[in-house]
Amino acid sequence: MNRQYLDAALLGRYPEELAEIFGEAWPDWKPEEVAALRVPIDFLGVNYYTRNVTRADATSWPLRASAVRQVHATHTEMSWEVFPQGLEDTLLWVKKRYGDVPLYVTENGAAFYDPPQAPADGVQDPLRVAYLRDHLRAVHGAIAAGCDVRGYFVWSLLDNLEWALGFSVRLGIVHVDFESQRRTPKASARFYSKVIATNGRGLA
Repeated sequence: MNRQYLDAALLGRYPEELAEIFGEAWPDWKPEEVAALRVPIDFLGVNYYTRNVTRADATSWPLRASAVRQVHATHTEMSWEVFPQGLEDTLLWVKKRYGDVPLYVTENGAAFYDPPQAPADGVQDPLRVAYLRDHLRAVHGAIAAGCDVRGYFVWSLLDNLEWALGFSVRLGIVHVDFESQRRTPKASARFYSKVIATNGRGLA
């Protein structure tokens, strides 16, 4: 999932198993063409939301693997497992495989249910607060282990049009009333603001 892009960009080669996975559909790349994909970068952006636990499945093309839902885990409105450890693992894996590339977590967030209109006492989204807290702690763990992580960006600031899901899910830390366009910071926005203002001490 990750090496098919990163190996080409950072190592100048594709993973060998891609030819086996895609068979006749895999192009006969010229070595010099692939090597030319490797160029110096200023930083690498990592988008992380969840992990995939898989099992062998000969009927699932092309990877011959299918997802296994983790029944005792918390899941988002998009049916994605909440698994903060995966963010730390991913950042450490990037460092181990590609060296000390400056890293930014360019997307990280979760869709949980929020009402269409913000209540008078504000939007309480404790699951999103917990999600952000635990993932920020995972970033801290990666930094403590030597990863050059230079920034973190929540996805997203506002409830927004989310690709094929349209307006049916809400990922923002600021609630948007889609009828009136009124914006209301959620509890997660106040939490994240405190984390920023205290340089991370708000994670406690």
